[in-house]
Amino acid sequence: MRRLHERLHLAKTVLKELSRQMLSRTELEKRTVKKLGTHAAFEGIFRYLVQNGYIQKSEQKHRAPYAITDKGVKLLEGL
Repeated sequence: MRRLHERLHLAKTVLKELSRQMLSRTELEKRTVKKLGTHAAFEGIFRYLVQNGYIQKSEQKHRAPYAITDKGVKLLEGL
């Protein structure tokens, strides 16, 4: 149960950062790991959020920043 709570908190942190502004993946990871978690934990939650449509690249460019989607906003409100 503790791990689930930690993952939800990490997801909330990622979504909250993206709700403030679009960020590159590297910058998002730096801010998230600085607040809590590890690189591995960030990788797992980031992959989950992208695959399930909660966050997405703002453009198709290789280094495009990520943005929160409408679905991600709803999840953030629920967390």
